[in-house]
Amino acid sequence: MTIRRKCNAAMAAVAAVIFGLGAWGGAPDEARAAKDTLVIAIPGLPQGVDLDRHIGPQTWTMGAQLFALCMEWEYGPYPYSTGAYFDPDKIPGFAYPIGYTNRNMQPGIMNACDTSEDGKTVTYHIRPGVVSVWGNEFTADDVMWRIERERAVPVIYALISRLFNMHEASYEKIDKYTVKITNETAMPLACPGLTNFYQTWHDSTEVMKHATEEDPLASGWTATNGGGFGAYRVTAWEAGKRVVMEANPNFWRGEPKIKRIIYLAVPESTGRLTLLKAGKVDMAEGLSPDEVMSLQGEDAAQGVAVRGNRQMWLILNNLTKPFDDVRVRQAINYAMPREDIVNSVYRGMGAPWHGVISSVTPGYENLKPYTFDLEKARQLISDAGYGDGFEADLAYSAGEPEMENLAIILQTSMAKIGGKLELKRLPVAAHSDLVQTRKAQMAFWIDSPIQPDVNYVVNLVYTSGPLSLVNYSNFEDPMVDELIETGAGIVDAEQRLEHHKGVQQRIQEQSAFGWTVEPYFRIGLSSNLKGWRWYTAQYYKLHEVEFVE
Repeated sequence: MTIRRKCNAAMAAVAAVIFGLGAWGGAPDEARAAKDTLVIAIPGLPQGVDLDRHIGPQTWTMGAQLFALCMEWEYGPYPYSTGAYFDPDKIPGFAYPIGYTNRNMQPGIMNACDTSEDGKTVTYHIRPGVVSVWGNEFTADDVMWRIERERAVPVIYALISRLFNMHEASYEKIDKYTVKITNETAMPLACPGLTNFYQTWHDSTEVMKHATEEDPLASGWTATNGGGFGAYRVTAWEAGKRVVMEANPNFWRGEPKIKRIIYLAVPESTGRLTLLKAGKVDMAEGLSPDEVMSLQGEDAAQGVAVRGNRQMWLILNNLTKPFDDVRVRQAINYAMPREDIVNSVYRGMGAPWHGVISSVTPGYENLKPYTFDLEKARQLISDAGYGDGFEADLAYSAGEPEMENLAIILQTSMAKIGGKLELKRLPVAAHSDLVQTRKAQMAFWIDSPIQPDVNYVVNLVYTSGPLSLVNYSNFEDPMVDELIETGAGIVDAEQRLEHHKGVQQRIQEQSAFGWTVEPYFRIGLSSNLKGWRWYTAQYYKLHEVEFVE
C-alpha cells in the first residue's frame, strides 16, 4: 500500500467516527461546532488502562484522563527554551513541571502528606469532596482497598512500594480522610511518591460493583474503564479502533471544558500526520522528529517537543557474548555518535546522554567518560579478544519511528570497530516481549523513570536479581546492590545524594548498557488548542486544555 493510500484510508476511518452518529449519540457537527469534542490519533489502543496492570505510551496518555494525582509538581516557565520551532512555550498557557528538579509539590486529591523526622511514620490527608464520575467520594477506604488489592495480587504497585521502601509498611485508617503509615525503616519517598503516575487510587465502591466470583477484584472491568477519580470516564471501547471518554461533571478541579474525547487508532504515523494537517484530528501522538518538523509553517497544526526524563537505552545483554566482557560494552559506548544522532535523527529534539540517570534528575553526575573515540573503541575490542570482529543482532521496535534510523547509524559506527550488526525490526509486542523477558542480545528501548530521585532510578534500572524490574541488560554488581539497599532509607536529601555518587560512577565504568540520547516528548497539536502541558510520565491532562475562542 502506498503512503497516499494509507493516508486516505486513515482519513476515511476518522471521517466514519467524526461524521457518524455512533460516536456520541448526538449530532456530531453541532458537538464540534461547540468545540467541546477533541479527537486524538494514536498508534493503537493499549492493552488496558488499569495502572496496577498495564504499562505503555497509550496506557499513560489515556489513563491520565481517568485518574487523578494525589500530589503534583510545581509548574513554572519552560527552562529549556532554545527558540526552536518546536519549543512548547509557544503554546498559549503552557507550563513546565519545574518541581521535578526543585522538588516543590502542590496538593492534588490529597491536601497534605506529613512525614515524621525519622521518616518511619507518614500521614495521608485526603481532600474532602473529591467525587468520581459515579458519584462516590474519595476516602480512606479507597486507600485501604488499594493496598489490600495489591498485596493480594502484587503487580505494578507492589514494585512501586518496594522502590519507595514501603513494601512492608502498615496502613491504618484514622478517620474518613486520614491514613497513617508506619514502617520499621524510613520511607523518604512516601510523600514525593504521591506525584508518581502509578501512585493513584481507584473508586473502590464502583470497581467492586463489577467484581465476580471468577474476577473478585474486577480486573477485567478496570482494564478498559480504569475506575479512578479523574476528569473523564470511558463510555466506549472498541478493540483495535477507538475509545470514547466523557467528562466527569463532579471533577474536583471543575467540570472540564472538553466534554468528550475520542482516541482513534491510526497505526501509520504518516496517516496521523496527514489527519492532523487536514484538521480531521486535534492531536497526533507518536510522530517522528521529521514529521514534527514538517508541521513548521502549517496553519492548522504545530509540532511540539518537550525536554524531560525520557531515555533511549541500548540494551547489551551482560550474560551473552560478546557483551559479557565489560571492554566490549565500553567500546560500544565509545563508538556511540551521540551528537550525530541528536542532529541527524532527532533534528535537535534530544540531548546527548552520558549515562546512568536522566540529566534532569536531581543528583545526576555529568561524568562524561565516553566521548566519541573510535580508536579507543577498536583497542578495547582487540583487548577483549575480538580483533577479528564480532557479530550481534540489534532489535528495534516498528512502533518507534526513529529507532530504525538509530539502528542504521549504530550499525555503521559498529562496522568501523569490527562489529557486524544484523538489524531486526520487530512488531511492538514482539519487541517488548524480547526486551522485557531479558532475552535480547542487543536492542533499543525507550523508558522514563518517573520519580526524580537517584535511589529510585538506580534501584529500578540497575538492581540485580529477582527484585529488579527493568534491568533488561542483566547487569549485576554486588557493590552496586549494597549501595542501593543502604541508600534507600536515607532521609536527608543532601546525604542521600552524596551516598549515591559512587553508585553512578561504578555503573558507568562497567557500561551496564549503551547510553545514547535523551529524546524529547513529541506530539502534534491543533493550532486552535491552548493550555496543553506535559507531565513527567509522558502524558497530558485534557481537563487543562480548551479550544481557542
